[in-house]
Amino acid sequence: MSQLQQQAIYPAAELFLLKQFMRREGIAPAQALLGTGLDEAQLSRADSLVSSEQFDRIYRNLYRLAARADFGLALGQALNLSRWGLLSAALFSSKTLGDALATANQLRVLLRSRFTLSAAMRDGGYDIEVRKREGMEYPLNSVFAHEMLFASLQVQIAQLLGADFRFSEVRLNYPPPSHTAEYSRYFSCKVLFNAPVSGFRIERDTMHQPLPLANPAAKQQAMLVAEAELKRVLQVQKGDIGWQVRALIQGSEQRLALDDVAAGLNLSPRTLRRKLQEAGLTFRQISDEELLKKSMLLLDDQQQKVSSVAVACGFKDLLSFREAFKRWSGMTPQEYRRR
Repeated sequence: MSQLQQQAIYPAAELFLLKQFMRREGIAPAQALLGTGLDEAQLSRADSLVSSEQFDRIYRNLYRLAARADFGLALGQALNLSRWGLLSAALFSSKTLGDALATANQLRVLLRSRFTLSAAMRDGGYDIEVRKREGMEYPLNSVFAHEMLFASLQVQIAQLLGADFRFSEVRLNYPPPSHTAEYSRYFSCKVLFNAPVSGFRIERDTMHQPLPLANPAAKQQAMLVAEAELKRVLQVQKGDIGWQVRALIQGSEQRLALDDVAAGLNLSPRTLRRKLQEAGLTFRQISDEELLKKSMLLLDDQQQKVSSVAVACGFKDLLSFREAFKRWSGMTPQEYRRR
């Protein structure tokens, strides 16, 4: 397993849907989260960040606990568009279904997709080929990965269109599984197994159908957010030590010391200091910048007491927080609020 797979860099909106799935299946969250390092409270927290390995561990735990042959199909059907959080706005506001699918393919790194989709016009419709991305590993196996992708895609396309949707045809590059009959129930279309390449077909009129929530201005705004998030994740994937440190600090409820961050990156404190120095950074600089952003966000909520903000940012007393905030911003917390 790569170090990247263990880094908590992905938004956690999907966790809420997984929690709902657990409830329907009668699975205790503590069992589903076993071995992930996550707790039940994080299933509904907006600021949680999750690693690819943590998601995969949850899938494996759920597979074991659900004990149903059609697990991949059932889980995929439970993962609606809200699993992508703010990124779903970029899809909803797209001009057409084709535009939305192209946007999703463009952002596949953020969507943790193990597949690449490519479309070709054929006989009045679009045949979309689905191929595994090079170097990616399946969380369980090929069947589960395909089932979750195809079932979730069908649900999410229906939500984009605001109407019922079924693929015209589904092609899968593996033999019929023991629960083949379930495929007809989920997809209600022709399903071909042992295909040379996996894929599905969408009719031309459906692909070019305007989406009910299409909005060019909203799409542009959503893409600015998505592209900034994509840049953050790609920087981490390239090994940018500054982004890696920021991601860990942002994903923690507690104020992290250098030793804590070093442990989270599987580095010694000395190695982390050296890597930051080579990048022209210091841990103090990054920590202060992230604490300033967090404190400003909390201070924007006028219902929050300054003393509560100080505690949330890891300060032992209000005076220390005031002094630090003034050093960072040139004003006290009270002055910031008045401005």
